[in-house]
Amino acid sequence: MADFRLGVSWDATSDTDHYVWRLASGSVLRTQAMDGTLTSEFMDPEEAFIAAIASCHLLSFVTEAARAGYSVSRYQDNPVGTLGKDEQGVLYMREVALRPLVKFAGEAQPDREAVEALHREARKKCFISHSVRSEIRITPL
Repeated sequence: MADFRLGVSWDATSDTDHYVWRLASGSVLRTQAMDGTLTSEFMDPEEAFIAAIASCHLLSFVTEAARAGYSVSRYQDNPVGTLGKDEQGVLYMREVALRPLVKFAGEAQPDREAVEALHREARKKCFISHSVRSEIRITPL
């Protein structure tokens, strides 16, 4: 199995509201703590969490669609994560709601039932959603 690595750093002598992710590719992302004052130039861990789930579903969906003989020309989603508290009162990402809008190219056009089946298959294949306790809700548009 594969290992995935990145670097995370913070320095109290510099900008204490932000920290850095250094990806294996060499890319550097400046991130911020969730404090209610989000800045558009920075990502926070909660957004990254939601993006990871949505991205995994997108990739799994496109793969499953191709296996079924469909060509995806566009996939758009605006996922929403909802924080909540568990039975012990601990804050966690209770739910991630995906509402993907998918457009297909070519003559093979799946009906609504086929699209929903592709989403179910994609959900089964997305290892990230299997790695978290959040409820993942998928409502195709």
